[in-house]
Amino acid sequence: MSAGWPRWGALALVCGTYFAATVGEQLLSPLFPTARDELGLSEGQGGVAFGVLALAIAVFNMVSGVALRRWSAITVIRCGTVVTACGAAAAATSDGFAGIVVAQVLLGAGAGLFFPAGLQAVAIFAGPSRRGFAMGIYGVAFSVGLAVAALFGVIGASAGWRVPFWIAAGLAIAALATTSTMSTDQPVRGAPWSLPWRAVLGLPTIVGTVGAILQYGVLAFFATYAVDVWELSEARAAGLLAAGRIVSIGAKLVGGASVDRIGPRASVLRTGVVLSVTGVLWVSLPAGVVTYCIAALFAGTVSSIFPVANVLAVERFGGNGLALGAYRSAQIGIGALAGVVIGNSPIGLRWTVLICVIAPLSLVWFCRPVRSADDEAHTPIAAP
Repeated sequence: MSAGWPRWGALALVCGTYFAATVGEQLLSPLFPTARDELGLSEGQGGVAFGVLALAIAVFNMVSGVALRRWSAITVIRCGTVVTACGAAAAATSDGFAGIVVAQVLLGAGAGLFFPAGLQAVAIFAGPSRRGFAMGIYGVAFSVGLAVAALFGVIGASAGWRVPFWIAAGLAIAALATTSTMSTDQPVRGAPWSLPWRAVLGLPTIVGTVGAILQYGVLAFFATYAVDVWELSEARAAGLLAAGRIVSIGAKLVGGASVDRIGPRASVLRTGVVLSVTGVLWVSLPAGVVTYCIAALFAGTVSSIFPVANVLAVERFGGNGLALGAYRSAQIGIGALAGVVIGNSPIGLRWTVLICVIAPLSLVWFCRPVRSADDEAHTPIAAP
C-alpha cells in the first residue's frame, strides 16, 4: 500500500484493543452494587476504588509517554494489553477490598499504558488524509467498550459479578493475539526531551478534565445512584447505564461531525451546555421514565467530549508522546480525585453529583471566541 494511505485493517485492530482495554477499565462501576454486597464494601470504599483506577490511569499515561521515547507505539500497546488481562483476572479472584484495589491499579495501568500509544498508532495507520475520521472511529471503540461493560453489569447481577471480569481477561488476551504481527516505526533516538507545558495545560486538557470529572467521578457512581436514590434493582441500574453507553455511540459520531462543521470550540461549548442541563434535570427530578431517559442521554453525551479534546491534543502536540501522556494524566488525575470526593462526600451522593454536573458550564468561558494568534483551535502542530 502506498505511503500515507489508511491501513484500515491495522486501525481496526488498534480500535479492537482499545475496546478490550475500556471494558476492563469500566467494569467495576456497573458491577459495584452487586460486588459490594458479597464483599461487604461501603460506598466510601467504592469511591477509593474508583479513584485508584483513575489515578493509576493518570500515572501510567505518563509512563506510556516516557516509554514511547524508547519503544514503538505497538509495543507499548501490547504491554498495556497484558497488564489489562492481569488486572481483570485479579478482580475475578479478589476476596476483599484490598484485592479490588490491586485489580483496579492493574486495570488502570493497562488503560494508561494504552492511551498515548493508541492515539499515536491511530494517527499513523490512518495517514494524513483520514485522520479525523479515524479518530471518530477510535472514539466509537471506546463508547462500544463502555456499553459492553455496562451490559456486563446485567450479566453480573444474575450470573455473578466475577464472570464479566473473566470475560474481560479473555478479550484482552484475544486483543494481544491479534496485534502480535503488527508493527509501527521505532522512535527517533536522541530526540530532544521536551514537554510543552503551555500547550499541555491549555484547552485540550481543560476540556478533557471536565469530561474526566463526569466519566470517572459521576458515571462511576451512576449505577449506585440508581440503586440507592431511585431504588432500582442492580440489573435495571446496570441496564440504564448500558442504555446511556449505547447512546454515546451516536453522540460521538454527531460530535465528530459537529467539529468538522462548526469547529472544536463551538462544538465543546454546545456539548457543555447540554451536559449541564441534562445533568441538573436527572439529579433534580423524581424517579420515573422521563428522568431515566434524561439520565441515559447525559451518560451518553459525556464521552462525546473526549474525541474533541483528542483532536485538539493531536493538533497541538500529537508528535510528542510525553506531552500526550501528560495531557491524559492531568485530566485523569482530576477524575481520580472526583471519584474519591463523590464516594466520601459529607453532603451525600445526590448533592455532590449535582455540583459536579454543573462543571461543564465552565467550558462556556474557556471556549468563548478568541482572536489571539495562538488560538488553540486553529494552530495545528504536526501530528505523528
